[in-house]
Amino acid sequence: MLYENLASDGESHVVSGRVVKFQVRPTRRRNIHIASFEIDDSTGIAKAIVFGGPRSFSGIREGAMAILYGAPRLNQGIPEFENPDWAILKDRTVPPEWSRMLPIYPTVKALPRKLLAGIIYDCVTSPGLALKDPLPQEILKKHSFPSLLDAIRGTHAPGSSEEIEVSRKRLAYQELYEIQKKAREAARRRKARRARPLGAVLAISEFAKNLPFELTHSQQSAISEISEDMNKSAPMHRLLQGDVGTGKTAVAAAVIAQCVKSGCQAAVLTPTTILSSQFYASCVRYLSPLGIRCEEFTAVDAKARKASFLSLLASGEIDVAIGTHALLGDDVEFNALGLVVIDEQHRFGVLQRERIGSKPFSNTGNAVVEGTKDARVPHTLMMSATPIPRTLMLALYGDVDVTEIRASAKPLSACGKTGRLPVVTKIVSDNHIGDVCAFLSAKAKAGERCFWVCRKVGGEEGEDDGKHENDEATDDSSVRSRAMWLSREIPFAHVGQLYGKMSQEEKNAAIADFRTGRTQILVSTTVIEVGVDVPDASAIVIEGASGYGLSQLHQMRGRVGRGGGGGVCILFDSVRNIKKNERLNILKNCGDGFQIAEEDMKLRGAGELDGLRQHGETLLKAARLPRDAGLLELARADLDGGLQ
Repeated sequence: MLYENLASDGESHVVSGRVVKFQVRPTRRRNIHIASFEIDDSTGIAKAIVFGGPRSFSGIREGAMAILYGAPRLNQGIPEFENPDWAILKDRTVPPEWSRMLPIYPTVKALPRKLLAGIIYDCVTSPGLALKDPLPQEILKKHSFPSLLDAIRGTHAPGSSEEIEVSRKRLAYQELYEIQKKAREAARRRKARRARPLGAVLAISEFAKNLPFELTHSQQSAISEISEDMNKSAPMHRLLQGDVGTGKTAVAAAVIAQCVKSGCQAAVLTPTTILSSQFYASCVRYLSPLGIRCEEFTAVDAKARKASFLSLLASGEIDVAIGTHALLGDDVEFNALGLVVIDEQHRFGVLQRERIGSKPFSNTGNAVVEGTKDARVPHTLMMSATPIPRTLMLALYGDVDVTEIRASAKPLSACGKTGRLPVVTKIVSDNHIGDVCAFLSAKAKAGERCFWVCRKVGGEEGEDDGKHENDEATDDSSVRSRAMWLSREIPFAHVGQLYGKMSQEEKNAAIADFRTGRTQILVSTTVIEVGVDVPDASAIVIEGASGYGLSQLHQMRGRVGRGGGGGVCILFDSVRNIKKNERLNILKNCGDGFQIAEEDMKLRGAGELDGLRQHGETLLKAARLPRDAGLLELARADLDGGLQ
């Protein structure tokens, strides 16, 4: 009943009924009128007063059906709405968004959200709408799932919160089921092909004797596990993942050496030239003593030395090719490609990852003739510096084999044989910026290097190297303005800049100056998140820290303390953001990347787990992991039972 539902002040309500006693009168302000009318729903009357232009109330007439939304106050027992949301209901009119449970849609440029919501509502409630259901009827009956059409309607035009959840679960199951089905089909195709077994002809001890540090037990176990998999005729498809600084590059170098000593070539694909240069430097340092020739090839090198590189690669004189997307070119041919290592594999799409693995052999003596059913393919080792929780791993990669580097202590530093000290994490509000500046000044005087990470480049409108939540795009949080500010506050220190839109020559120069000590403070975007290895960097300030995911913050924290002497990570943000972002304390109190990744997925969901966005792959839309881990297991069990 109307009066029972509107018995208290201050609570928002939706009421509908017929319009009675409609009046309009002008005000002293030009073009502003006041309309007053009553709504009768046969159980009682509610009054409404609304403001607007003289044409605003042209649709209101006595006897019309109207709907109101607002917080009424009781006046002598009669509820009164002052300037509520209102609409006149006509035949076949979409109910206003505030009158029903409304899905939240992403903003579309030049398309108002209300208009978009109305269009979608009209589409999904159309009586002529028909959708083909991709799920077998056996599965729908087994789990009492609604049809696809009912689930779509229950998501976009729900009648209750229960209908929303039932529909979401059905769509989440379908999403996980289809991902698992595609992953299994891809796995079957891989297993049907052949690869050249790469025998264990190089002992781990022989590789390790030239290293400037000792391999941890976890690294040795990882090398053995990968080597055993490469010595099979079925192509390896394995993911190597480990926490920040666990020594994945050394493990990759060891299995690359195994490949080359078995008579094949190896290719290393990296997403950026910075990573390519650093991986190349590591390979030269680790593999040259074994007589293995490594060469780097990126888009920067394409014109200057392309012909020479391609000739040496095709003839087999280059053992290991390290590069960016330039290695995916149609004219890049290997003599006998036995192993592909994909660093930061989540930054490449599925087709890109498969393309490097299908590079033709120019020397068919080392492979079965290309184009036949027995054409050999290389083994594939993918690498990720962001530990991926098991449930997300199963969802995204299906039955991929996984090798994890989990050491009880951090691996040895790049500078010696002593273990690394931990990085201390502090949460600091922006009203202590003077203290932060003094801290960096002392570090710079001591000859140490410091990062300052910003969320914006600054300058031109729309120029952005990172997209984060609550990004206000203020000048103070830009790379350029922050670098200028630091130069004024610490005049004796050289402050450098690094961001994605710089030319490659500028990026290389910025990193080189920082590494050699010419630059003491490097102001950067998140381009330094993965792979940048400067052993003397001992401090990092991450501005606007609450706008990042935990895994991304952990990756950036891993840029310091790599020389073995420990470091400090300052999570810097406004007092307001720090108070409402308690998850920063998780990072402060935890140094285990696997645990952080699990917490990040719980807090942000699988689709928002930073560092795992798949270029060229579909993110999870309906499914929420780990919440829907049970649905994932159901989908896997149904596929195992032949329901497809």
